[in-house]
Amino acid sequence: MTKNMKLVIVESPTKAKTISRFLGKGFYVESSYGHIRDLPSYKLGVNIENDFDPQYVIPRRSRPVIKKLKELCKKSERIILATDEDREGEAIAWHLIEALGLGKEPKKSPKTAKTTKKTQKIESIIERIAFHEITQKAIQEALNNPRALNVNLVNAQQARRILDRLVGYKLSPFLWKKVMRGLSAGRVQSVALRLVCEREDEIRAFKSRKYWAIEVKLQKKDCLSETKPTCMAFNGNLSIINGKIIPEPGITDEKEAQKITSDLKNSDLRLASIKKKTQERSPRPPFTTSTLQQEAWSRLRYSAKKTMLIAQQLYEGVDIRGEGSTGLITYMRTDSLNVSEDALKKAREFLLSSYGDTYSLEKPRVFKTKSKRAQEAHEAIRPTDPGLAPEKIKSDLTQDQYRLYNLVWKRFLASQMPNAIFNQIIMTIEASNPGENIYKIRSSGSVLKFDGYMKLNPSGAEDVILPELTEGDQLKALEVNSIEKQTQAPPRFTEASLIKILEKFGIGRPSTYAPIMSTIQERGYAFKNENKYLTPTEIGEKVNKMLVEHFPKIVDIDFTALMEEEFDRIADGEKEWKTVLKDFYDPFAKNLEEKYETVKKEVMAQETGEMCPECGKPLVIRYSRYGKFIACSGYPDCKFTKIIPPEPLGIKCPKCNEGDIVERRTRKRRVFYGCSKYPDCSFATWQRPTGELCPKCKNALVQMKNHVKCSNKECGLQITESDKKEDPLN
Repeated sequence: MTKNMKLVIVESPTKAKTISRFLGKGFYVESSYGHIRDLPSYKLGVNIENDFDPQYVIPRRSRPVIKKLKELCKKSERIILATDEDREGEAIAWHLIEALGLGKEPKKSPKTAKTTKKTQKIESIIERIAFHEITQKAIQEALNNPRALNVNLVNAQQARRILDRLVGYKLSPFLWKKVMRGLSAGRVQSVALRLVCEREDEIRAFKSRKYWAIEVKLQKKDCLSETKPTCMAFNGNLSIINGKIIPEPGITDEKEAQKITSDLKNSDLRLASIKKKTQERSPRPPFTTSTLQQEAWSRLRYSAKKTMLIAQQLYEGVDIRGEGSTGLITYMRTDSLNVSEDALKKAREFLLSSYGDTYSLEKPRVFKTKSKRAQEAHEAIRPTDPGLAPEKIKSDLTQDQYRLYNLVWKRFLASQMPNAIFNQIIMTIEASNPGENIYKIRSSGSVLKFDGYMKLNPSGAEDVILPELTEGDQLKALEVNSIEKQTQAPPRFTEASLIKILEKFGIGRPSTYAPIMSTIQERGYAFKNENKYLTPTEIGEKVNKMLVEHFPKIVDIDFTALMEEEFDRIADGEKEWKTVLKDFYDPFAKNLEEKYETVKKEVMAQETGEMCPECGKPLVIRYSRYGKFIACSGYPDCKFTKIIPPEPLGIKCPKCNEGDIVERRTRKRRVFYGCSKYPDCSFATWQRPTGELCPKCKNALVQMKNHVKCSNKECGLQITESDKKEDPLN
């Protein structure tokens, strides 16, 4: 680096590499490697008595970075802070100014009375720039329009960081004393845990009920062949009895269902009405952080953490042959649906050249952000170059990068395409019988007439075609079936559905969703079962019970959402950040002090009825963040422990045919299934075995969500419910 260079500081080396492509001679881009200052890990680090003054430290890993950056600053005529445009990025820029001593007067000796020229120069060369995409145009515009550091954003980040530290450092020791050592509490994470635990309570309390749905296969009367358009058979569902809509879930009395079935078989059927209408279906808006995480789970089965990791790579830059490091998507932490005019123009140009006038819009489609807290200055997540189709760069991306980029690209381009158009038909069939009951059967069909945005982003729905009939036509019932069904308990949350409900209640922000999901699992409070649904652990439920009972505000959804609004007001300059901290902390600290005196310790040990083989004292069941285990009640004098053998599932091991299949968990609480004879038998699978063998290769069959498949990937056999019915082996 030569003298009088311009130093640009960003957070990551990848981002630095990409930005370097767009800057000419005279610029040097360096990374801070994330936060270079933080609250200390070994103590509270907040001086509560002195107006919540934070005591930031430079971690050991950041000291060489600071040393290098200080040397570079001395040689630079301009120092440009180009960290991300959100609160976290603004805070990193502020911490860099503080840690590097930028804009501060050096310590003066008693003889020095005036500020030196060198100090004045340092104050004048600090610039803050921000951009939401790493492209030539965005970088140049940012350089041409530097702004002042937004202290309000910094204070909002400080308030959140300090408040979370106060809750964690003050509440965790309480849990150690009253429940079990090693536990920890967090402000927003505890609300997420509460939602997971309450859903589990709902599932336990749920009582399944039988109900019956009446399905009818219909055809025009006097038809001899289904080949004619008017004679095609079609299906309908009973929906109205004597003018009243059948309430949810359906008919709950078996005898009534049987009577209705008998009535319909003996009824005169007439097509009472046909309603035809054109239905338009609009594309969904471009992604925000939460919708990207939800769709990545739904389509790709990516966790929130994995989604954000890949999105970060796409944002910061990927090496593209002939181009170098290229940022492929805009900033991935956003709750805005705003899109720049330039991006909309490029999207239309691509659609015109690729699909023609029919699949492009004369005026761009604009989406309005529902959230009042969304920052409209930010953009939705979109490709930086709409013309850069995923297939063009597939060979330059990893499989995960390609799949996520493809998701973002298609969602954005589809949002600027015309609506899909369907022709929809709704038929109402009236059935009258000697018993004087009048039944109405509804049948609906939908045919895609113009695919519109679905040409690029199809929904997977198939046409449902109905016969060409006219009102008054007489029909006959080819089949009348009473289908027995069961009401289902509410499903457990996936990461995606939990993020959706957190966003709905205004809890957390785009930057916090993924960490929340990770934290409740890493702490051992919840785990993903074999179907990836979040399930609370026993420890998680005990911690939640303690917090709900004694610290209701900490886990209150409305209160937590209110605190998010307080942080927003700080960011907008409407509230003083230390006042917000004081208003929260004073009643919290008072309540905590009272609870130390009044709350009894939770009894965590359960006697097993066995005696310790080493000292003869009773053995008890104890808990850890990794689950239950058996230990001596004489601890710490006696340290004898042993694991609790898992209960067999009643399925013989398909490999050795001797052991039983048992449910086990990894250290990260992920469920898998293995043989009880381990290590003598090494059989293990992530999916629950059915107890049957694959008819093709004789390996174990495992249960998936909607089908059964062979555990041997090379075999690949899948068996659906309809296959089972047709299979003579079943």
